[in-house]
Amino acid sequence: MWEIGLLLLTGGLSVAIRETYRNQRLRLQILQDTAQLCGLRVESTSRPFLDSLRIKARSGPTTVWIEDAAEGSRKLHPQIRVEVPGPPGFSGVRIRREAERPPGAREVEIGDERFDSTFYVEGPTRLLSVLLDAETRRLLVRVNAEGRLAITGGEIRIKTSDKDVETLLPLLLDLTRRFSEEVDIAQRLAENAREDPTAGVRLRNLLFLIREFPGEPGTLETLRAACSDASAQVRLRAAMALGAESRDVLVALAESQEDDACGAQAIAHLGRDLPVERTRALLVQALRRRHLQMAHACLEALGRSSDAADVEVLAKVLMIEKGELAAAAALALGATGSPAAEPPLLLALQHEKAEIRVTAATALGRAGSAAAVLPLKKAAERHPRDEELRRATRQAIAGIQSRLQGASPGQLSLAVAKVGQLSLAQAEAGQLSFATDSAGQLSLPPEADQTKMGS
Repeated sequence: MWEIGLLLLTGGLSVAIRETYRNQRLRLQILQDTAQLCGLRVESTSRPFLDSLRIKARSGPTTVWIEDAAEGSRKLHPQIRVEVPGPPGFSGVRIRREAERPPGAREVEIGDERFDSTFYVEGPTRLLSVLLDAETRRLLVRVNAEGRLAITGGEIRIKTSDKDVETLLPLLLDLTRRFSEEVDIAQRLAENAREDPTAGVRLRNLLFLIREFPGEPGTLETLRAACSDASAQVRLRAAMALGAESRDVLVALAESQEDDACGAQAIAHLGRDLPVERTRALLVQALRRRHLQMAHACLEALGRSSDAADVEVLAKVLMIEKGELAAAAALALGATGSPAAEPPLLLALQHEKAEIRVTAATALGRAGSAAAVLPLKKAAERHPRDEELRRATRQAIAGIQSRLQGASPGQLSLAVAKVGQLSLAQAEAGQLSFATDSAGQLSLPPEADQTKMGS
């Protein structure tokens, strides 16, 4: 009986082996046919049953491998590898799933939120901007949805299943063609800057064009077209690069208040080309809409004026605002250098917020007179634990002293023994210092010219 059992077992194994061989041969033939239908010439294949699946095919300079790839103890059937005869630098391009990004690694952002959140990208930044146009990004996202896509070392690789090879192989060959074609870099950057549907990508390509091909006819043409772009950021950077001929674009960006950051950059870039009356009006709008960046830019611009009306506006902002805008107004008041800036800054030394007190002290270093020295000293005394304020008051007093007529550096300083004692030296009129003895008081020598001391 055992002989019969052995014969049955042997026969069964033989049938199983023949079935496995037939299936593997059929699988190999189907994948070969798929490669040929995609225009590839099959150069070699593995032997069914004896070897793991492996097909090598070629189309011109492009070599394609379809093979079983092992991962741990299980096999993925199959993996497609395409060797890309790309441009110089392509071997340094790495595109993998975002989930595979090493912790803390730096990556290249393309400017397309969907693409950037899908892939982790490394490589030459200009080359990536040239290669990753809208259609290429779309293909990469589609291919990745069908399998585990990776581009590294000059190869495109994807792990997938037999049934998806027919769909994926043409897409991979299309990607290879797009990566391999010769392009005029300046022309491609200009095309991407004008035509890409994603504003962030248009901006990125425009910046490369400005930096690497300045003054060229194609660049100027693209910049002029970009001044009408739907994106405020693109219009801004194009107008900034064009200079005087695009002044109206910058003014429009500032006045539209469409984008806080763009408006602020437009105001800063215009500088004195923006009439002060417009700056005041823009400040009012920015404060009303709480466009803080624009408000900062307007305050800084007004700080370049010593006009009484501008000083008054800055003083009102310092009085009304409580946070960073109040601090910015204080610094702007100091920048005016106007005597009218001193009273509101002295009042700000008593502000409830430490940040404002410190900023007011700093501003007085630029706009304060000798009359501000004692209030600065008292401000430091009221807050003995505020080292930042003490440092700001010391620097402010030194700044005031440096502007006194007839003074020389070092005549005004904080005392070492008894901090905060202030007096005028008797030896030379106009010399101001903190006394080192307990009797130090603020006083003027009889022969001192009081007018000069207050100037």
